[in-house]
Amino acid sequence: MNVLVIEDDKRIAALVERALIGDGHRVTLSHNGREGADMLLAGKYDAALLDILLPGMDGFEVLERVRVRHCKTPILVLTAVDNVPKILHAFDLGADDYLVKPFILEILLARVSAIARRISNIEQPPVTAAGITLDRNRRVAIRDGKHIPLTRKQFELLETLMRRCGLITSREELIEAGWGNLAEVKENTLDVYIHGLRAKLEDHADGRPLIRTVHGAGYMFVAA
Repeated sequence: MNVLVIEDDKRIAALVERALIGDGHRVTLSHNGREGADMLLAGKYDAALLDILLPGMDGFEVLERVRVRHCKTPILVLTAVDNVPKILHAFDLGADDYLVKPFILEILLARVSAIARRISNIEQPPVTAAGITLDRNRRVAIRDGKHIPLTRKQFELLETLMRRCGLITSREELIEAGWGNLAEVKENTLDVYIHGLRAKLEDHADGRPLIRTVHGAGYMFVAA
């Protein structure tokens, strides 16, 4: 993603910049609230990290200004301000997430990755394979007009498999999709979820196995 970091502490800004670049993102820095707001309104950024205590214009003012002008860029507030009323105020003004300093870099990267996934889900068309269509809004799979309710993790696992229909999806990719890259997932947890997902799908698919195990590699969703 193309990420704008609005942070007046140049040491922290440089640290965050290096971490984001190392995670594969493009980064632009601003050390002033007013300048950062102008950049958000003028540029096409996929996400922004925003401090609250900024020169020129504080983070609350930045949020208010850009949201009033219909800027839809996801904004993660990254600040030392650890006060519940102010945190709630940031969300009221349009913040998408809030992380208090001092923070763990891996947690920050996980939050940014979550934003990336949400953007990806908005932009990608509905997934259809083997006569099954996924409805993200209602979190169901639809086959022959019948709705198959899924849990959140079941939906994320099935979507990942269906987007790679006919290809092997590794266990690591599925764990990332269902639990995030920081999750410590027990060895058989993924298998339990896949078993439950198979049971739901095959009840509506004449018993045909739609999810195959590829021993030593992962799983595959098959169209026929």
